[in-house]
Amino acid sequence: MRNGKLCVGIIGLQGYGGTYFASLSTLPWAEITAICDKNEEVLQRNAKQHDIRLFFTDYTKMLQNKEIDVVFIATPHFLHYKMTMDALRAGKHVFCEKPLAMNRGEAEEMNAQAEAKGLLLSCHYNRRQSALVKLLKEAADRQTFGGIYAVHVKWMARYTPFMFSEDSAWRREKAKAGGGILIGRGSHMIDAVLYIMDYPGIKSVSANISSRLTGLEVDDYCMLMLRLKNGATITIECSYENNIPQYQEKIEYQIFGTKAGAYCAEENGKESVQIGYCRFPENQWVDISDQYRAEDYAEREPESIIADFMKALRGGTKPLIDGRSAAYVTSIIDAAYASAEEGREIILEECHVSEGI
Repeated sequence: MRNGKLCVGIIGLQGYGGTYFASLSTLPWAEITAICDKNEEVLQRNAKQHDIRLFFTDYTKMLQNKEIDVVFIATPHFLHYKMTMDALRAGKHVFCEKPLAMNRGEAEEMNAQAEAKGLLLSCHYNRRQSALVKLLKEAADRQTFGGIYAVHVKWMARYTPFMFSEDSAWRREKAKAGGGILIGRGSHMIDAVLYIMDYPGIKSVSANISSRLTGLEVDDYCMLMLRLKNGATITIECSYENNIPQYQEKIEYQIFGTKAGAYCAEENGKESVQIGYCRFPENQWVDISDQYRAEDYAEREPESIIADFMKALRGGTKPLIDGRSAAYVTSIIDAAYASAEEGREIILEECHVSEGI
């Protein structure tokens, strides 16, 4: 703490770390005290632009600063575990970019360390702050859909520039990224669906991944199916690159319920919402979309997952995304990669996976 404000340190400025300034600057009771990046030019530019008084090229030296209360980590995936563990050991709360870790074992250790130290650990699954996810979450909580028996979600792209840029070369290496589209965008969609459905019990995971289109070392396409303990199913399909003529990038959510269903989409910055039900046997469609307009949800909490985490830290409450829920997503990703490699359905209980939510 400094002058009654929570002091923040940011590690990694060349990716999403550079976007944290906007969210944190809206909080008058927090200040960005220190920043860290290996690139001196990037470091100096950000320090000057945002008037940051402490800046480091070595994150371990930044962690020695006793003023810093919380550390934001926005580095390549393979660095998340070590940097988070070092920050927790130094007594800092941690907000980590997604995925929380490269595998379930790392995620479990990170949570155990945070809990032992009495510190908050969170992860940046920011699909939860999108208007459509907030809308569908509220509709599900209101029982608008009745019993949900199937959910299909997609995040499909024809071309993803960062997968071919030199600045993101690490994303093309499995040892550094942990995988491709599944651990990248697939993890976002897993988290969003589990959140909308209030963490249903998952029985098993089946998956197919491919890099046949690009020939990359990591997957550019994934399709997975989650079987729930209540008999429902969730399917998730994502691509970084694809031969899709209609659009550049599109996110879709389909929900099938006993009382109503939904089709929602984001494309080219525009959102569409269709919610309703069919009267049988007349085949009469009843549209109730006017009860759930995307524009009404855009500014509802959480407007920012980052701000939500900081408010939880300040108020001593639980953040919307905690380390355990992020670790559960990592466990599902592990099972999905195992399913694709072994060509079989993976039963989560056989892996001793705890929902832990």
